[in-house]
Amino acid sequence: MYFCNFYYIIPIMNKALKIIIIIAVAIILLLVIASVLAGPIAKNYVNKNGEKLIGRKMDVQHVGVNIITGRVKVHGLQVYEEDKSTKFAGFDTLDVSVALRKLLHQEVKVRHLTLTDMDVHVSQTDSVFNFSSIIDHFGSDEEEETDTTSSPWKLGFYKIRLSRWQLHYADLNRGSHWDIKNINIVVPGVYFDGSRNTDAGVSLQMAEGGELTTAVQYNMGNNDLHAELTLDKIDLANAKAFLEGAVQVGKMEGELNAHLFADGNLSDITNMKFHGTLALNDVDIHDQHRESILECENLDINVNKIILSQNIFDVQHVKIDNLEALFELDKDGNTFSRLIPSPTPAAADTAAQPAEQPAAQASTPSKPMQLSIGELAIKDAAITYNDHTLPDKFHFPVRNINITANNISTNGESRARLSAKLPHNGFAAAEVSGTLGNLKQHLQLTLRIKNVQLKDLSPYSVAYLGQPFTDGTFSFTSDNSINNSELLGENNIDLYKPEVGKRRKDVDSAMNIPLKAALYVLKDKNDQVSLDIPVSGNIDSPEFSYMKMVWKTLGNLLVKVATSPLNNAAKALGIKNSGNMEFLPVEVNQQDLTSEQFYVLDQLSKIANYDTTIIICLEHQLGRQAADSSAILTAQSRNNYVMQHMMELGVREEQIEMSISPTPSKKSGYAISSRSLQQPDPAE
Repeated sequence: MYFCNFYYIIPIMNKALKIIIIIAVAIILLLVIASVLAGPIAKNYVNKNGEKLIGRKMDVQHVGVNIITGRVKVHGLQVYEEDKSTKFAGFDTLDVSVALRKLLHQEVKVRHLTLTDMDVHVSQTDSVFNFSSIIDHFGSDEEEETDTTSSPWKLGFYKIRLSRWQLHYADLNRGSHWDIKNINIVVPGVYFDGSRNTDAGVSLQMAEGGELTTAVQYNMGNNDLHAELTLDKIDLANAKAFLEGAVQVGKMEGELNAHLFADGNLSDITNMKFHGTLALNDVDIHDQHRESILECENLDINVNKIILSQNIFDVQHVKIDNLEALFELDKDGNTFSRLIPSPTPAAADTAAQPAEQPAAQASTPSKPMQLSIGELAIKDAAITYNDHTLPDKFHFPVRNINITANNISTNGESRARLSAKLPHNGFAAAEVSGTLGNLKQHLQLTLRIKNVQLKDLSPYSVAYLGQPFTDGTFSFTSDNSINNSELLGENNIDLYKPEVGKRRKDVDSAMNIPLKAALYVLKDKNDQVSLDIPVSGNIDSPEFSYMKMVWKTLGNLLVKVATSPLNNAAKALGIKNSGNMEFLPVEVNQQDLTSEQFYVLDQLSKIANYDTTIIICLEHQLGRQAADSSAILTAQSRNNYVMQHMMELGVREEQIEMSISPTPSKKSGYAISSRSLQQPDPAE
């Protein structure tokens, strides 16, 4: 009986199997037909409806779809500019494989994505890019409500590879452009759930030379990031395009190498740790006039760590070799301020508008900077300083500049040393020490300048004193200390055989002093002048200017010396109370001289014998009863006696000038003054 039933079941099973096989074959055939037809249908749709899809004409050569495996391949897609003929972007191959079964479980799993030979041309006119119309095509005037509910769909992207991309950028206003080629991006997997770190590697080559590579590990669950950036032989000409608009340079050359790291959490970027090395080689930067303003053979920086939130800048070393710089000063700014473009009128008007004040909020005071540099070494640098703000151009090249400093820190005493060669075998040396975190609290600066030609300083002497130096050498020593913003400086000026030209009538100098006369008096028998110039003041004062104070003090000293060479010579002889020589009391009817009067005349004679260029001027003032003719006769007789007495003491006749004041005076006696024999005309 059972056998009989089985006999009838077998035909039924055979029929069912045949039906299943037929259905399966039919489905497979339908899928194959769909796969075969889907590609051409998609290709025709894209080619005919590209402008509806993205607002631009599109061409695609081939679309392949495999519905069974979930794989799509697109070959030769090209997107055009708005003129429908110029190429904007395109690629050779897009290959995407999706796990279709995962879609049934609300999961998008891209098993692999490959995009090769992508070529993009980006151009900019003012603030408008050539892809702006594509963005506008997808834009909407109506504001869309943001959906904050979490999506039940899971996402996963694996084996992402972008190969041999090219990017071309052109700023049509500025005429700048840069090209990046051979861009390669490899991402083994993107893990949105944070179960694993997402690894990504990017490499690209600049058209002008150099390669950039990155390695990134990012956890999307907790935002932890480790990034590594390597720049190998990057041509600085590439950076010029990026700086257009921010910096005005005519030429930028050089090579950049760097190995940089970033570690931390993207939720708090300021607390991330940055470190690494950076090197610049053979740098050459020109301004817009094509004049070289900065050259550097080598710049090497090694950073231990930078943490912005803690204001920590820990640098292992900064080394600069063979730096050459040009610094020019003019009425409109200087060499480097001119590199910053002036704001447009619209931007200036915006800046002039008072900013809307936000509501007051409690702010956390920023931490003081913690800067430390283990070693600073600048070797064989050169700076050329040109000052165009003076009546005459000041040109002063400084060569062989060497600066060394170790353990520079804001949290303690820092020291640095400098040496340099000046024109015509001059030399400069400086030592500075102080609290880097607050230089106003404590700073000590010592400067030594030796064997400078006075001719080189003429533009400044013309501007401040109205007369040029024509000969002589100059040495300068300056010791300065700042404590709690109070400056105390001691400066010594040493001049040898200084000579001054005629006063410049075309220059309105800051001070009008008889420079030639003052130097004539100050020179000793060896044609040397030594001046001490103290400077003091509060550096926080808006009127404080060290150079102006030096020139003012020097000017006042020169005026005093030029108008009173007598006191200067008395000081050189060690004669005390030389101020008593300004007036010698004598009674109108006095017949002889007192011992005090003889003493003063003797001192005057010593001075005249010491400096044979001095003329002693004795003006007899007769007091209010000077109208008496007998008093005048007595004064004439006394003058002859005084002159004879001084000549007997060795004073030459041409060094004595006797006179009688024609006007009444408050007191009777000799008004004593002096001037230089053959003294130059103060007008010169």
